[in-house]
Amino acid sequence: MLYKGLGAHIASKAVFHFRTEIRAPWSLHIGQGTIIGDNAILDAREGLNIGKNVNLSSNVSIYTLQHDHRDPYFGCPNPKDRKMSVEINDRAWLGSNVIVLPGVHIGEGAVCCAGCVVTKDVEPYAVVAGIPAKKVGERPRVLKYEFDGKSCRLY
Repeated sequence: MLYKGLGAHIASKAVFHFRTEIRAPWSLHIGQGTIIGDNAILDAREGLNIGKNVNLSSNVSIYTLQHDHRDPYFGCPNPKDRKMSVEINDRAWLGSNVIVLPGVHIGEGAVCCAGCVVTKDVEPYAVVAGIPAKKVGERPRVLKYEFDGKSCRLY
């Protein structure tokens, strides 16, 4: 409710677990039935679009801005010169401790295995792992699940 009041676009049946941090909620769009795990960092400063029935496990961090180590003033890249927004399509699953860097597009049904660092786009239904994340497999393309909005919040 608080984030919606600050301008976040959050569809019904979306669930946020404990200690989610949202930067620039007015630039955040979350689809129906999406689950955000504990300790998530959702940096929407340059735009963050998360589709329907997406699962972000605990400790996922998604960034849309970062410093440029090549810049003499250690500034951030200009979003007019480089795409910085992040898009995660329907039914993608980001495992625990995944880090997504600016400008990444994660395709429908893709899986980002626990602990990987996603620096480049992930094709639909791909399974990626490692640092940096690389394709290690494929996910079936007949995904039908829809989250009903009921989640166990007591541990």
